[in-house]
Amino acid sequence: MASKIWDAFISERDRKVFKAAGYGVEGTKPARPALVLIGFNKRHLEGPDAVSGASEAMNRAAVLARHCRARGLPVIHVTGATRPDGWDRPQEDGVAAGADPVGDNALVTTMRPEPRDIVIRRQAPSAFFDSDLMSFLNLLGADGLILAGGQTAGAVRATAIDAFSLNLRVVIADDACFDPWQASHAIALCDLDAKYADPTPVDALLPWIDALPEDAFSLPAGARDKRPPLMPATEGTER
Repeated sequence: MASKIWDAFISERDRKVFKAAGYGVEGTKPARPALVLIGFNKRHLEGPDAVSGASEAMNRAAVLARHCRARGLPVIHVTGATRPDGWDRPQEDGVAAGADPVGDNALVTTMRPEPRDIVIRRQAPSAFFDSDLMSFLNLLGADGLILAGGQTAGAVRATAIDAFSLNLRVVIADDACFDPWQASHAIALCDLDAKYADPTPVDALLPWIDALPEDAFSLPAGARDKRPPLMPATEGTER
């Protein structure tokens, strides 16, 4: 069995419990998945508060998004929605001096939405909470999600659990996810693998994505002339 990122954090007792309970068995992948990209914004990727590992995760997510678009799968971006004065975030005690909550939620250039992509703004960890996400998934006829982004133990985990609760099949592109802490990143993926989703590296997902029926979704018309082709590999960032 291939090693998992959480192997270094779990005990021998945990391994026995997992084996006895049958945790971690790969589930059936969705037949009509939508790609949901969470938190690839300036707060996580640029400036003093940038999250370690977020740039590497973004590069893997960009590959994933390109392959999904090439098959005509929905690509949905999720970022935050905060007033400039922070009034709508009382649990954070306002906005620190010099902070720019609106600018921080802007998506970075590498992950800029394309014309047929969908953008959702949220005020809670889960992309489903008080948002249009489920409505759009119903409109698309999607039966599951491919999740990528951050933070793994926060928004990604919350979204995956809500998706599971809504009877959606969930695949997590684990090397396209990021979290400030290695331990929380690893243990969140471990828990999701045990109960709610299938964490899988991007390279292992691409053959499945590339074999899905093309143009199976009725996507927004956008303003494009044609689907962008898959680009040649660029060492260190793209495939």
